[in-house]
Parts: sequence; C-alpha cells; structure tokens
Amino acid sequence: MPIIFEMPSLSPTMEKGNLVSWCKAEGDEIAVGDVIAEIDTDKATMEVESIYKGVLAKILVPAGTHDVAVRQPIAVIRQKGDKDEDVQRAIDGLASAGVGAVAAAPVDEEVGSEQGRAFSAPSVEVGDRVKASPLAWRLASEYGVDISRVAGTGPHGRVVKDDVLAAKDAVPLQAPTDMPNGARFVDEPISSMRRVIAEKLTKSKQETPHFYMNASVNITALLNMRRQINDSGKLDTKITVNDLIVRAVALAMRDEPGVNVAWQNGFMRRFSTIDVSVAVAVEGGLLTPIVWGADQKPISAISKEIKVLAHDAKDGKLKPEQFIGGGITVSNLGMFGVNSFFSIINPPQGSILSVGGSVKTPVCDEGGDITVGDVVNIGYAVDHRVIDGGTAAKFLSVLREYLEQPLLLLV
Repeated sequence: MPIIFEMPSLSPTMEKGNLVSWCKAEGDEIAVGDVIAEIDTDKATMEVESIYKGVLAKILVPAGTHDVAVRQPIAVIRQKGDKDEDVQRAIDGLASAGVGAVAAAPVDEEVGSEQGRAFSAPSVEVGDRVKASPLAWRLASEYGVDISRVAGTGPHGRVVKDDVLAAKDAVPLQAPTDMPNGARFVDEPISSMRRVIAEKLTKSKQETPHFYMNASVNITALLNMRRQINDSGKLDTKITVNDLIVRAVALAMRDEPGVNVAWQNGFMRRFSTIDVSVAVAVEGGLLTPIVWGADQKPISAISKEIKVLAHDAKDGKLKPEQFIGGGITVSNLGMFGVNSFFSIINPPQGSILSVGGSVKTPVCDEGGDITVGDVVNIGYAVDHRVIDGGTAAKFLSVLREYLEQPLLLLV
C-alpha cells in the first residue's frame, strides 16, 4: 500500500515550514535514512531523512513552497508490490479529500519591486531543481534573493552561502514609499524564524505571569581568574566570561533545584538534569542551543561546546536535539555595552537570566574599605506559576556567591 509522506514536525513550536528542496526526484529509489527533502523550520533549515523504503512516486508539494502545514501530505511513496493503480488510487483519495498538488506560494503583487517578487519561492520543477546548501536556501529566503537566478560556485554548480551573499549585494533595494507627511518606509518580508519568534514571545508575554528580580555582582575576582587561566596557556581554548557564567548558573541550579522547572499545560515539569540554554544571535533571529548536563562539565568543556554550538547556530546546522529543551536560558549582552536588561521567558522554561556588561563601580569590602570593582547587573525574569519569589531570590543569592568566589567554579 502506498505511503502518504506528510510534512514532519521538526520542533515543538513548528506549525508550518517551507519546503526548500527535494533531494530525490519522482521515480528515484528511497532507502531508509536517505535525505529526501530540506525543510526550513522556525529554527533552522534541516535535512529530512526517510524512515521508509520504496520509490518516490509522486511529489504533491513542489520545492520552494512556503508555509506548508505540519502533517499536510507532501509526497506519495510506492512500496514493494504496489501497482500504478494503487498509487493513482492514493492520489485520487487525497484529491477527493481536498488535498492535491500544491502550487508554490504566489507572488505578492502589492510589493511591486524586483526584490519583493524574488522573495516568493521560485516554482522549480523537480527535474530541474536548484542545487543549493541548506544555509544558502535559508539566507536566500531571509534576504529576498531568487535562488533560481543565482550562479552556483560549489561542487557541480551547487549554490553556497557566498553565492547568495554576493547576489544579495547585487539585488536593488525596494524603492522607499513616500507618505503624505513626507515620511518614507520600506516593507520587508520576514523569515519564518522571525515570524515564529514574534508569535512565540508575544504569547509568552501575554500568558506567562512574569515577575522580575535583579542583582548586582562584583566579578573582579572572576575576571582575574579568567585572565590567569587564559594566560597560563594550559587550555587549547580561550575561556570567556559567558562560559564562566554558564558554569555558575548550572551549579546554582544544582544547589537550588526549585528553579529547574517548566510549566507544561496545567502541570509542573521538574527536571532531574541541569541543562542550560545559551542565547545566540543569528542572521534574522535568535537561537538557544543547549549545554546538556552543564553542572557535570568543567569550564574548558563548556567553553568548547558553546563555541561549536554558536558556530553551528549561525551556519544553520543545529539539529532539533541541540536546541529543544533546557531548564533555563542565559542571555548575555554585556559585550555590546548594555548595562542591564530583562528578557522575555523562553517557553516552556520557567525563567531566563539577562547579563549586562561589567562597569567600574565603587564597592565596600568586608572591612569597610572602599575599592573599585567590576560590577555586572543580572536581570532575572521568572514564571510565577512554577517559581515563587523566595526560591528565585535564593537562586540569585547562590549565583552571586559562585560569581564572586570563582574558585568554587573549579571544584
């Protein structure tokens, strides 16, 4: 019996996806584990592997189609023993149910510009489909570049990232629109990532009862320890302040497990492992890859892992298991000169930390003497459904202790 291949759900928040490309053509043999399509989700462009064996008999949704709903039929796979009439019967059954071949997303005629027309996914025939890397597809979508018109310089004419970036610079910008009062604006299309971020965080802000705390922490000793570690040359990676903060957060969560929780549709999920999400800014949005079991890893391992995760996030190579989950998120904007801020909770997590940059500030030591310290402000946004004020305050107090006595991070 033919198999109806549906649009897969590749992340908990995914409701729709862009069918970037088919890696198999109609009539191609498919083995279990073969990559058959590339899907652009709310998080990244991912390769979809087949769990079936057979022949790709019919493609229902062409490459380049935007906003394909999860579980919508996108192809028919012929299994061993299936006849032509079996395949046709399956296709006819879908058609009678209102599901047939889906046209590529239409051009928005109101945009009117060449860039606006290029943003709509090109209608590419499977037999003559564009060969491009997943990152090239994602960047083309975000920058409004018609990838079917880009000359590929990769192997066998494959379009790669640099080709899209070069084409982006060559695409004329949409002409600004003049308003009666003299103001001018340009309407730009948004990527699926940006749309989902908007929907997800709007829902979080509206439905999650946030409350906020902040703490000032003297990290002078932490900075001195980091400098000594990096100057020693004993490690093959440079430790960052953020690496040390992630380690401190993990240990503080271990000491105060009451914050390692999440709201799950009417019940509280309490995590038994300590997994810290790290906010990474990428082109067109934000991703939060996870350091799993962060309390069990030394600083050097955390540092290497964060570097790899950040690199993969920016290249669109993260897999779902690398960013789905986590008990808390750390967002650090100190390197941009931001002194303090509060973030919106990343659902379903129960809290998020916002770390500002260090500022030279007069501080009073235990002996009453005034010295100059490197002070950072840490904002803490908390979901009151799962974490109370006292629990949150204890966690911040323990976190401050780890950051102000950094040798504890090495134990």
